[in-house]
Amino acid sequence: MVTVTEHVRVVVVGAGAAGLAAALELRRAGAEVTVLEARPRVGGRIHTVTFPDGRWANAGAEWVNSDHHLVRELAAAYGLALIPARGFEAFVVEGRLHEEEPSELSVIGDALERLANGLTDPDAPWRDRFALDLDRRNVAEWLDELRPPDTARAWIETYARGEYMVEPHELSLAVMALAVRLDTADTAFRFADGTAALVEAMTRDLGSERIRLGEPVQRIEHDASGVSVVTHHAEYEADDVVVTAPLPAVDQITIDPAIEVPSVGQGRGGKLLVPYPSRGWDRVEGDADVDAAFDFVYENAPDQPGSGRVLTAYGTRVIGDDDVHHAFATWFPDLETPDGDAIAAWWSTEPETGCTYSAFRPGDLPALARIREPFGRIHLAGEHTEVVNGYVESALRSGRRVANRILERASSGQIGGEFPR
Repeated sequence: MVTVTEHVRVVVVGAGAAGLAAALELRRAGAEVTVLEARPRVGGRIHTVTFPDGRWANAGAEWVNSDHHLVRELAAAYGLALIPARGFEAFVVEGRLHEEEPSELSVIGDALERLANGLTDPDAPWRDRFALDLDRRNVAEWLDELRPPDTARAWIETYARGEYMVEPHELSLAVMALAVRLDTADTAFRFADGTAALVEAMTRDLGSERIRLGEPVQRIEHDASGVSVVTHHAEYEADDVVVTAPLPAVDQITIDPAIEVPSVGQGRGGKLLVPYPSRGWDRVEGDADVDAAFDFVYENAPDQPGSGRVLTAYGTRVIGDDDVHHAFATWFPDLETPDGDAIAAWWSTEPETGCTYSAFRPGDLPALARIREPFGRIHLAGEHTEVVNGYVESALRSGRRVANRILERASSGQIGGEFPR
């Protein structure tokens, strides 16, 4: 770790995983850090909600893969238990629940493996000629050319919506090839007490006195000598600012002088969490056909005590409670009546986020390369700045990467350099 030899002040915008990771790295090196968060809580899109009877569920980020080393490192350091993910999961393919992949999917899987094997620089795909070629195409076009069996195509299109929260024609083919190449996970985990346990532990480590909740940033002024970050309540002077808010939220901040932040694709939708007095989804009506406006159904936090359970509808559109209740009751004949009100988490409708997580469109790889670079004293971080995005791990990596860049600049005496007009 770089140690700061002279006093360095940094403002971090956003108290999600990326912001907290950046702040912790900076503080440990001796920097003075202030974290500004628009919401009245820490975590950002990591949010564990509690029902009136004490049951809880993850309204945001949930899964941890076996190759998510930073998440697992922090979990071990804070004494947080990770347990193998289990419980009911099914995709909604053409109105029916599918718990298993169709055998015909191997045609698509083999073709994706061939694409993945053609990548020469997957960690920096904007420098990889083959990756850039793939980035000019969308997944739907590629499927048109591949002409897989209808069952396989319907399943992979549902998977694309459920995994990336966009339609297949909106998703760069490079994204799926990179996921196959870089995702070496063989096991998925969950936090035993909810994902929010991680950001709460990070907050305690950092010191809650360094975090200002309920302070949305309105304006950032910057020049070669430093930055001024303005909220409703105060103005904060610093040497650098790390902006970890999702790009739709960054668009709401006035930056003077203006910088040209390239846009990248963003997913939309979210979750509806429905509480039930007991598990009623062991028996599935496989032939039941429902006009469902969501793509994925799963049991949320299945390992908590008590008999009450939570079933989740996950999709790219805002879904009405009645529509979800009807679909669940049709697919699961043994299901009882919900024993509480559903909790909605439609992340793309919330002004603090404006999206679920990033999903790169065709042509977005060069934009990804640009947003990873500093804009003078302004540094962008967050899952949207990583090649494999959408995970807590992605956010943590981005926060550490940007913090270390600031520390290296400080230790070498650099003052920020030119910022683009």
